[in-house]
Amino acid sequence: VVFPRVTSKSHSQLKDPQIVLFETQKGVRIDVEIFVNCAYGYDIQCEVVGEEGIARLPEPSSVQLRKEARLSNTILVDWKDRFIEAYDVELQAFINDIKAGQLTGPSAWDGFAASVAADACIKAQNSGAIEPVEMPPRPAFYN
Repeated sequence: VVFPRVTSKSHSQLKDPQIVLFETQKGVRIDVEIFVNCAYGYDIQCEVVGEEGIARLPEPSSVQLRKEARLSNTILVDWKDRFIEAYDVELQAFINDIKAGQLTGPSAWDGFAASVAADACIKAQNSGAIEPVEMPPRPAFYN
């Protein structure tokens, strides 16, 4: 975890922004940039850079304005504006799976794995060192 200069928009106890660097067992590098108090809007970016190309999440649709030699568009300010439809679809799929008696989404093991990774991140924040994410073997009933 890397701590750039703290923003003036943050309270004294929050280290914001933060950059979390991961490396998978296969050597893939992932960087997650977190800036809670960016003060310009609710902005989510995701870009995957591969050997043969780049995949990037699209920007939410908005009207572009060309005025006074400038090109601009609005940036959302609330997560619901961007993700409420996806959240509703995910929740409905969970309800449908319960009715059908067959869950197809994330398992309790997936939640456990996320918790183990989060714990390693907190440890790295406190130690300033690279901390491994050590997972026990996955129980067979999750396969």
